[in-house]
Amino acid sequence: MLNQQIRPNQLEKLIIDLFSHTISVCLMILGRRDTGKTDFSLLIMETLQKFNVISCSATNIKIYESPFSIEHITNLEDLEFWCRNNTGRKLFILDEAGKSLRRRTPMSGLNIKLLDNLQILRKYKLSLIMIAPHEKYVDSATLGSDVLDAIILKPYFKNRKIALYQNVLENEETWITEIPPTQLKFNTWDVAPFKKTADQQKPQFEDQDLNLLWEWCHGKTHKDLGLHPMQLNRLARKFVKASLQNRVHTSHTEAIEDNNPIESSQKP
Repeated sequence: MLNQQIRPNQLEKLIIDLFSHTISVCLMILGRRDTGKTDFSLLIMETLQKFNVISCSATNIKIYESPFSIEHITNLEDLEFWCRNNTGRKLFILDEAGKSLRRRTPMSGLNIKLLDNLQILRKYKLSLIMIAPHEKYVDSATLGSDVLDAIILKPYFKNRKIALYQNVLENEETWITEIPPTQLKFNTWDVAPFKKTADQQKPQFEDQDLNLLWEWCHGKTHKDLGLHPMQLNRLARKFVKASLQNRVHTSHTEAIEDNNPIESSQKP
């Protein structure tokens, strides 16, 4: 059992090494309220983006300031859709995992669905960080060694800069000190919900261009979609042109029908 102290300048290396071990990592962060669990999880995301270890990020935490795009996902259905429609390595942070994966209801629909689909989602190069107050609140199946790669304990609410890193696969422990705060700004009071299905079904078009245009119409920027402005312009023009041509055809057909009325009194 290794038990040594990691200097602050080695923290980034520790994070990168963990996520370089395998293409899909499952990490649990445990600790009481106000110990800095959410902040540390976002620091991990920030580090992985900084060194291009991952290309796409998402979370159920409400982020309102970030130097890179972060998808806000609050249900398993949208998480699956996001994984399928984004290439490269991805990271999803599930805050309040204790509320979503309750030990008291291990056979709940969300527990079964998430655990059944976790291996499928990981085939899309998805890594997962789950946050909970204590492992007693989380379904024991989630903490299985066949799923979990590492655990980070945040033991002291009076010192948010300390954490105990436990590598499950290597059976190693390392104390981390002087943890810096994340540069990402987030809503610390948000309840961070996560459900099995979306409140409103998001359409899933067979044409990927239509999926991109749907996201753009609902607030995504060209940067969020990974497109150059000219690419988005061409997609929009293509869609508008097709819609207008269809409208012209419909209007022309209606005009012909109006000019050739069928007398209702006419009988065979």
